[in-house]
Amino acid sequence: MKALHLFCLELGRLFQSRLTWLVILLTVLSPLAGLVLYKPTAADTMLSMYLADPALAGGVLGGLFFALLTLCDCARTSRCRVEVLCDAAVSPLTAALARLMALLGTAALTLALTLLTWLPWTAHTVGAVFDGGDYLLAYLILMGLALPLCILLAGAAWQFTRRFDLSLVLV
Repeated sequence: MKALHLFCLELGRLFQSRLTWLVILLTVLSPLAGLVLYKPTAADTMLSMYLADPALAGGVLGGLFFALLTLCDCARTSRCRVEVLCDAAVSPLTAALARLMALLGTAALTLALTLLTWLPWTAHTVGAVFDGGDYLLAYLILMGLALPLCILLAGAAWQFTRRFDLSLVLV
C-alpha cells in the first residue's frame, strides 16, 4: 500500500518537471530522425522506409532520452543534498521501486502519444499497404521495448555506482 501511494506521488512529481515534458516531446518527435538521418533498413519498401526506420530511430533516441531522464531523476536527491533525509523517511528500495514504476508509466504514456501522433502520417504516406496491426507491432516491439529496457538499465547502473557520471558511462 505504501509503495502504491509513493508511486502516485512520484508520478505527480515527475509530471511537474519541465525535463520530463522535454523528454516526452523529444521522444514523440524522435521517429522523425528515422526519416532523415538514421536509416538502418536496407530495403527500399514503403513499410521499411516509413514504418521500420522511424520506429527504430524512435526506440534508439527515446531510449537514450529516457535513460538520461532516469539518471537525472535518480541523482535528484543527492544533487539537492537531501539523500540522507529521504533515506531516513522512506526505505531506499521502496523509493527506488516507486521511482522506476513512475518512469515506466511515463514511458508507456510517451509510447501511446507517439503511436497516436505518427499514425495519421504513416497511414497517409504508406498508402494501400498500410496495416494497423503491422504499425502497432512495429512501434510496440521496436520502440515499446526499448524505453523500459533503457530505464531499467539506467536504474541498475545508478544502483551499482550511485554516481551520475559513472552511470552515464555504463549506459
